[in-house]
Amino acid sequence: MKTVKLPLFLLCLLISVNSAISQNVIPGSEILLDKLRLNKVMHGIEYETYETVAGDPFLFGDFHEGEIIFKNGEAFNLNLRYDIYADQVHLKDNDQIYGIIHPETLASIRIDTVKFLYCNFVNSPSDKSPEESSYFIVKKDGKCKLLIKKNIRVQDAELPRALQDARPAKFVHLADTYYLKQEGKYAVRINSKKDITAILADKKNDIDKFIRTEKLKTKEVDDLAKIVTFYDSL
Repeated sequence: MKTVKLPLFLLCLLISVNSAISQNVIPGSEILLDKLRLNKVMHGIEYETYETVAGDPFLFGDFHEGEIIFKNGEAFNLNLRYDIYADQVHLKDNDQIYGIIHPETLASIRIDTVKFLYCNFVNSPSDKSPEESSYFIVKKDGKCKLLIKKNIRVQDAELPRALQDARPAKFVHLADTYYLKQEGKYAVRINSKKDITAILADKKNDIDKFIRTEKLKTKEVDDLAKIVTFYDSL
C-alpha cells in the first residue's frame, strides 16, 4: 500500500470533473460544468447544474480518506467521495477533482470505513444476463456478499402557483435495495424470501429453516446479514 502522486496509468482511468463536458458523465464537483436534465412541464426540457438542485447527491458531504485497490493488487490511498446520483467515485488531487471512468479495473474501493464493489447486477434470479453495472456498498463479505445499492432521484422544480412560491429541483434519497453476490456470479437483487432461496439454492432447505426459526425479515438489512453469515458457515 502506498500514498503517492497520481501515476500516469491511474490518470488514464480518470476524467477531470473540473473540466468534463462529456454527456456520458454527470459529475458532482464544485465546478459543476456538466448538466442535469430536468423536465419542467411548462417550459419543456431545461438544463441545470448541481448548484441549482437542493440537497446533497453524495454519500458523504465531503471527501474522505480512502483507498482504491486494482485487480492486479496495486493499492493507493487517496481522498475520495461517492456521487450517488451519477454513480461515480471522485478523487481529489492537488485541488483537482477526477471521476473514475473505468471502475471495472478495480477490485474494491474504500471511503472512510465503507467498502465499495463495482460489479454487474440483475434484478431477479430469473434474469440470465446483466444489463447494468453499479457501485455497491459491501455490507457483508465472504463466500456470499451482501451488497447495498444507494438510490436517489431528482424531483423536478415546481413553478410558482397560488399560495406557493417556486420550488427548486431537489435530490430525493430513496430506500436502499439489497443484492446477494456469490463468487464468480452477478449480483442479484433480493425482493423476497423466494429470491434468497433461489440464489442460495445449494443450501435452500437450511436457509429456509433458518429464516423461519429465527423469524427473520428479508427487507431488514441486519436480518439479511444474519442469513448470509449463516450461509457462509454451512
